[in-house]
Amino acid sequence: MPTLEMLTPSTASDLHLRALAHHLELIRAERMPSDPPFDAEAIVAGLRKPDPTKDRHYLLLWEEGQVVARATVTLSQEHHLHQAEVELSVLVAHRQRGLARLLLREIARLTEQSGRQLLLTNASSRLPSGEAVLRHLGAQLVMEQQFMELDLHGLDPQMLVEWVREAARGAPEYLTWSHLGPYPQKRLPAIAQVYDVMQTAPQGTRDTAAGSMTPEALQRQDEQLLTAGRQRLTTFAEHRPTGSVVAFTELFWDVKRPTIMIQHGTAVQPEHRLHSLGRWIKAANLLTAQRLSPEVRFVRAGNTDDNIGMLRINQALGFRPYLTHTDWQLEVNDLRAYLDRQHA
Repeated sequence: MPTLEMLTPSTASDLHLRALAHHLELIRAERMPSDPPFDAEAIVAGLRKPDPTKDRHYLLLWEEGQVVARATVTLSQEHHLHQAEVELSVLVAHRQRGLARLLLREIARLTEQSGRQLLLTNASSRLPSGEAVLRHLGAQLVMEQQFMELDLHGLDPQMLVEWVREAARGAPEYLTWSHLGPYPQKRLPAIAQVYDVMQTAPQGTRDTAAGSMTPEALQRQDEQLLTAGRQRLTTFAEHRPTGSVVAFTELFWDVKRPTIMIQHGTAVQPEHRLHSLGRWIKAANLLTAQRLSPEVRFVRAGNTDDNIGMLRINQALGFRPYLTHTDWQLEVNDLRAYLDRQHA
């Protein structure tokens, strides 16, 4: 049987961290074989840079010098103190050996010791066995997102220009501006406030009681992006009469994988909706992205079926289905009961 190790990135050797990075890359390649690989040194650097608001545990199963299975358990120290976020992966050649069950026992032990009662995890349609396992455990499906992909080679840039022009003519009381990289210090409070609008986006039936975004959290995000070799481009909408930042949209990418960008948040303050600000800032952000990073080819975004407004914008841009991502919840007590039945 493989050897179990709990890895602490801050004290682990580069050899151990590279082995974990290699495992993560093998799993990524199985899910998305046509994508370029992630940079191993950037993964290692990201692992070494801890988030002070989260306690992250890496449970590794080693065999013949290779990480054949791993579980990552993340415990927030600020919010969701009853929850634990869990990821689990087993290399394809080592499945059906009971390794996932072994890691599940360690996950149950760790979360019980930490006083957490609820596990959050996810699955991808690219690895349907993951969803099957979660159903077998008795996990509850709480949200389903259709991830979509936009091929920029098929996008008419003139359409984006027209979207920007039409929105600007129809809403002269607003202006937009784009920002690459770490946010300016003086803007952090206003940006944090508009980030909070994301809490009004559809969340399925997930147990979400998020705290507010803070300038300090944005600064930590900037530091983590820099360490991990990632870049962020954000376009904001500003209300001219008040100077308030009322909308934002953001794209992320790895600097050594510039052909693929990931669309994260897009949000408009409720009182400033119905002015086509969402279309405006998304079009402006895509135009700026293509100018700043001409190598970009694909943009990927997640959508829930009930987020009708954003879904319509993405479909109008030419986004097409790429994969399905599902979020799941499992009570720690239910996991323990399942494991005890298996052991009996």
